Amino acid sequence: MRINLLYLLLFALISVLAGTLMILSAIGFTPFDGYLLLACIVGSVLGSFAQAIAATIHPDTPPNKEGMMKIASPELREVRGAWLTLRLFLGAILGFVFGLYFVGTLHQTGAVFAKIWGLSFIVGYAAPKIWQAQEAALLARLRENSADK
Repeated sequence: MRINLLYLLLFALISVLAGTLMILSAIGFTPFDGYLLLACIVGSVLGSFAQAIAATIHPDTPPNKEGMMKIASPELREVRGAWLTLRLFLGAILGFVFGLYFVGTLHQTGAVFAKIWGLSFIVGYAAPKIWQAQEAALLARLRENSADK
C-alpha cells in the first residue's frame, strides 16, 4: 500500500510540474527557461537529499564500534520516509523559486546553465537554514507590525 501511495505522489508531482511548464511556455518562457527551472528543481532536490544523508549518518566520523549502525523499527522507518519526502518536496519548491530568479535574465549558454544548476544543489543543501531564516524574518515583521498597532 505504501509503495502505491509513493507512486501516486510522484505521479502527482510530475503532473503538476508538466502542467506548470506548459503554462509557463504559454506566457512566454523559452525552452531554455523551462529547462533551467527543471534543472534547478532536480538540483535542489539532490542537494536536499545530500543534506538529509549528512544529517542522518553524521559524516564526521565513520562507525568505529560494533552496534553503532542499527536498523530502525518499521514505525521509525515510516516516519523517516515521510520526513525525507517532505524534506525533498521543500527542496523542490525552493529550487523552483531559485530558478525563477534567473528566468529571462541569462545568456543561453551551457556555461551559464551549469553555474546556475550547480548553485541549485547548494540551495537545496541549505534549504532548512533558508526556510528557518525566512520564517524568523517573517515572524519578526509580524511582531513589529502588531506592536505598532
